[in-house]
Formats: sequence, structure tokens, C-alpha cells
Amino acid sequence: RHAGKMALELVKDRVYKQRIRIQDFFGDFDRLRCGSITPTQFARALGLAGFTMTEAQYLELSDAYPSAVADRPVCYKDFCADVNGVFTKYHLEKAPLEHVEPKPASLLDTERFSAKPTRSLGTEDDERVDQILDAIAEGVRKRRVEVKPFFNDACSNQNSPMRVNHVTKQQFKQVVRAHVARELGDEEMSAVADRFGDDDGFVNFVSFSACVDPKEELYHPYRRSLQ
Repeated sequence: RHAGKMALELVKDRVYKQRIRIQDFFGDFDRLRCGSITPTQFARALGLAGFTMTEAQYLELSDAYPSAVADRPVCYKDFCADVNGVFTKYHLEKAPLEHVEPKPASLLDTERFSAKPTRSLGTEDDERVDQILDAIAEGVRKRRVEVKPFFNDACSNQNSPMRVNHVTKQQFKQVVRAHVARELGDEEMSAVADRFGDDDGFVNFVSFSACVDPKEELYHPYRRSLQ
């Protein structure tokens, strides 16, 4: 059962770091809302959530959550409850004094809410990307559009990995090409994606939007009188 245990820990780790609502990917396979599905549906739901596993891992995971429904032998609700346990302990209302362990450092993603690019591509490349961002920001200002809502639509798509404040590189390029900077070349696009990207292949669109969206002018109640 070692493969299944490792797979479960992998799922928990990604669900916590990327704030994935794992239960959302199983609902379409459970029209009767009985909480159970087939092993094939279980594997497909995990695939939709962005997990790639071996056949042995899928099998051991599904076997670990048996259901009483004969033709739907996998209880995905128990699986989701187990995975979502990384966020909190259940039934604390029955034991309010129970100690809750702090989350291990390995599960913490300190950059998931960052509004600044934290990756450097090297001095020359950073300067080049800064120039590209300035040009994008100027185009956005002239067109009077707001960039972030375009990414919100992509991020909330049911087929998206649904990582907080992040989209995949492919989604990032599609949104930028369709709504933000149609004239951007492939090399420039990749450089911008890398500047705001991470090692898992995701791009922090909140950080990108903060760099190119028009800055809101602060309201000053005494400005007119001072002028």
C-alpha cells in the first residue's frame, strides 16, 4: 500500500498549496449524489484536477475508500474529507479544547498571495521584461481595460487546476494573446510568463496584473481647495 499512501500525500500537498477544491471535480460523476463512483470515474476526476498517477496508485487509492454501493465501489466523499483534512480538523465543535497541530512547513506556499514577481531571470533579461511590461501597461492604459478580470475567468474554469491567484502557462498565454497584448511575440510572451512563473508550471496572474493594470488614483478630499 506504499504507492497509495505516497499518492495520497501528494494529493494533500498540492491541494493545500494550490487551494484546490478537490470535491468539485467529482460531482459530475455522481448524478445521484450518493457519494460513490466507479474506480474509472475516480481516476478521471483526479485527472481533471491535474493529478497524474500510475495505475497502481489509482487502484490503491480507490481501494482505500470502499463504498457500500455495489456498482459504485469508491466512496469519493470519504476521500475528499480525508484530503481536506489538511485545512482543518473536522468535528472540533464536539471537542473545542482539542489541540490542532500547526501546518508543517513543507505545506506552506508563502508566494501564493504575492503581488510582486519573485523570480529573477538575470539582470539583462529582467530589464528586457521590465520594458515589455511597461509597453503592455501603456497599451492597457490607452485601451482603458482591466487585466485581472480576464484571468479570474480562466482561474475559475471547472477544467482549470484552480490554484489561488495562478493559472497555467498555457492559460496565461491564451489570455494575454486574446485580451491584453495581441502583438506580443512568442519569445517575449515566454519571458514574461517565466518572470511570474514557478517551478510547477503556474503563473501568478495577480502579480502580473498588478504590474500592468492602471494604478488607481487616491482620492484626496482637500485637493481642490489646495489647488
